[in-house]
Order: sequence, then structure tokens, then C-alpha cells
Amino acid sequence: MADIKTNYVWSFDLVENVMTKDVKEDYVASVRTKKSMTIDDIANSIAAERTEYRIDTIKNISNLIDEKIRQLVCDGNTVVTGTAQYAPSIPGVFTGDSGLIDPNVNKCAINITPAQLMRAEVAKVELKFSGTVRRMGGARISLVLDVATGKTDGTITPGGMLDVTGTKIRSVSADDTGLGTVKLVKAADQSVVARFTQLGINDPSRLMFTLPSNLADGEYQLVVETWFSSASTLLKEMRTLVYPLPLVVNSAGDDDRPVIE
Repeated sequence: MADIKTNYVWSFDLVENVMTKDVKEDYVASVRTKKSMTIDDIANSIAAERTEYRIDTIKNISNLIDEKIRQLVCDGNTVVTGTAQYAPSIPGVFTGDSGLIDPNVNKCAINITPAQLMRAEVAKVELKFSGTVRRMGGARISLVLDVATGKTDGTITPGGMLDVTGTKIRSVSADDTGLGTVKLVKAADQSVVARFTQLGINDPSRLMFTLPSNLADGEYQLVVETWFSSASTLLKEMRTLVYPLPLVVNSAGDDDRPVIE
């Protein structure tokens, strides 16, 4: 096997594998991702490395390329870049050979797969176990609703309320006499920006609380630390639940991050 130079490290936690309910000591990896990068971050990074290029120029060209890729793929073409291949797709089964379209089943979609250069770069990544094992026991945060806007896409409103639903998410202390910990951390560096000591609702399937009014623009993670297991049982070790989607404050307007299915 060829010697592959390692340039990157992915730190990962172990999470219970919920797909194999009969196997108790079965885990899957969950990568500890860092900041969610935007075209602004990418342009700044390139300009810092290649000072002959202006940030605005990089952003404008990138936006033009993205726009053209969308147009070409929607026109029925397959587009291959150094990062990914984009191919038109129609999911769902057709009943019979008449080609009759069921709009609830057969919808236009795009298959996105890593290109050769991306696969070669990923081959340089080294995996490193963080030492954290998340024993969930079926517990999870399923959805976060921004009560002010009704959105569930991760965008949140400073000073507004969050309605959090899930399974076994009630936040309790080790002796069940008070709250565990409910907090917001910065996605970039995991620093704590808010701890919630009062919850309007603190149930096994629902939490509700008010966000700070001075929450700055950026991306955050919702973290719930609890010893709750059931109405009559506490855990022997604290359980940490992290909502898998970043929560985004964008006071300038709606979040325009693309959704890929």
C-alpha cells in the first residue's frame, strides 16, 4: 500500500448505533466538526494565502460559477468540478411503463458525489478518537422551533423563545433536585455564550426557554447535559445531547445556506 501523507485530523466521538437494537456495545462515529464555512470565509482564506487576489473578486467569481452550475444541471447536464459531480436525478418508483408521474413520489433532485480530487484529499485525513462515548439510550434532540418566526431550519431570533422537542431530553441534576445544564456554545470554538437556568417547560419530550437578547450573529450549538433516564430512574453518568444542526443568528436577513437532500 502506498504511503499516504497525512495533512488533516478528524476528531470523533462514539455514539450508540440505534440501527442495531439487539447489540448493546455497538457504536458509530460522529465527527466533531468545526466552523461551518461560508464563501466569505473561503474568500478571506484564499486572499490571505494569495495576496494578488482581492476578496471581492474571489467571491464574485465563485458566485458566478455556482450560478452557472445550477443553471447547467437544471438544464439536464452533468457537471464535474474539482470538488463534486452534480447529476440530475428522478427518485421514486414508476408504476407501469406509461411514464405517468406521481408528483408526490417522482420529484426532480440532484445527486452530488465527491470528485476524484476531493476523494484524494480525503485520503490524507487521519482519524483521532476524542475519548468521548455518547451513551444515548434512545435520547435525542429532534427539532428546534424558533417561536418568533415559526422556523425549524436552524435560524433563531435573539430575545425569542426556543421550543425544543425530542426524547429523554428533560434536564435534571445528578440528584434530581434541580436543573442539569442547558447551554448555547459557539460552533467555532465551543465557548459557552449562554446558560439557561430557568426553563418555561422542562419535560422528557420538550424544553422551552428564552434566548439572550444580545446574541450576536453567528453559528451556535445547543447542548443539554442531564442525568434523566425515566420518571423513576437517573443515569449513573451524565448524558450530553447536542442538536446536530447549527443554530444561526443572522440579523441581516434570512439564512441563505443551501439545503442538499
